[in-house]
Amino acid sequence: MNKPPLRFMRNEYIEDVTAKRIREYEAKAGVTVKLPVPVEEIIEQVLDLTILWDAIEEQPGELILGGLQARKRTIVLNEKHLPLFEEKPGLLRSTTGHEAGHWDIDTDKSSLDGASLFGDDGEERVAHRHASKSDELIAVLLDLARHNEQAYRAYKKLTAGQDTPDQKSAVDRYQSALLMPAWLMKAAASKLDLRSWKDLYRLQELAQVSISNLTTRLKRLGLIYKIDENKRIYLSQDEVTGQGSLF
Repeated sequence: MNKPPLRFMRNEYIEDVTAKRIREYEAKAGVTVKLPVPVEEIIEQVLDLTILWDAIEEQPGELILGGLQARKRTIVLNEKHLPLFEEKPGLLRSTTGHEAGHWDIDTDKSSLDGASLFGDDGEERVAHRHASKSDELIAVLLDLARHNEQAYRAYKKLTAGQDTPDQKSAVDRYQSALLMPAWLMKAAASKLDLRSWKDLYRLQELAQVSISNLTTRLKRLGLIYKIDENKRIYLSQDEVTGQGSLF
């Protein structure tokens, strides 16, 4: 299975890769995976990565939850934000799954000794960070950088190691498929009323993900179609059209 460039990485490819990882774990551990998917065990036993907690340096405006030290085969979780992980159910699992995606479908294993992953002192940086709260600052610096060398250096420092849009799209789809495999989600959904928020939160608890991660995944799998501004859930386009025709 040849790996396509991230920009052209289709959902089907990502679904195949994550399903393969789960099947490999099942064979290795002698178990049948159920919800919640044992994501840490898959990362450690199948991808052969280490997960550790450490402080990750943040630039002004950044909030970095985790990163990947590819050369060390290590996912680093930012211990500075442990309270946030504890406050938001599913955030830790999605963060580790996201970084696993960087290793599995993004990292060029043949170039791990390249200088792009390292600082001037040879110490490997935490790369592939996603820091959405810095987006506004980045836009300002980018505008200034066209005419100001100091702003350009600040822009390069702030954006070093951050996810590109293509990376974020692909690895977010990876973590979603790994945490919520299609066959398990369809089986669970068949026993629930997906029009009911109560049942959606039951499914969220079962999968141990955030509610936004869950609804995005259900839409991608075609199990729900739309959630409108009134939080009404539609399972198909026909339901939307039919509901609209009543008024």
